[in-house]
Amino acid sequence: MSKTIEEFCPDRTITMHKNIRFHPELTSGEKLFMSEIHCMSEKGKINFSSRHLSKVFNVSHQTIINWINKLSDLDLIEVSPDLENKYSKYIIAKKLKDA
Repeated sequence: MSKTIEEFCPDRTITMHKNIRFHPELTSGEKLFMSEIHCMSEKGKINFSSRHLSKVFNVSHQTIINWINKLSDLDLIEVSPDLENKYSKYIIAKKLKDA
């Protein structure tokens, strides 16, 4: 089953890389989402279902898809299909080395 954010980040401390914090093309929601991806990632990658993330972040499914597409278009994350996990459909890999 999919993990909640609390299971990924029990202490709930997130950091925001300066390249994300001051990125002129990102909205505040996208910046926070990118910071959460960093917090949730184990070894730089997370498995996810956009519908599950929409529930976790309390936004629409389409908002999650838009955020993921924009972060991918800006080359901040890489998204690939997850063929091994029945609970998640994709894998997000962050691209900033120290983000």
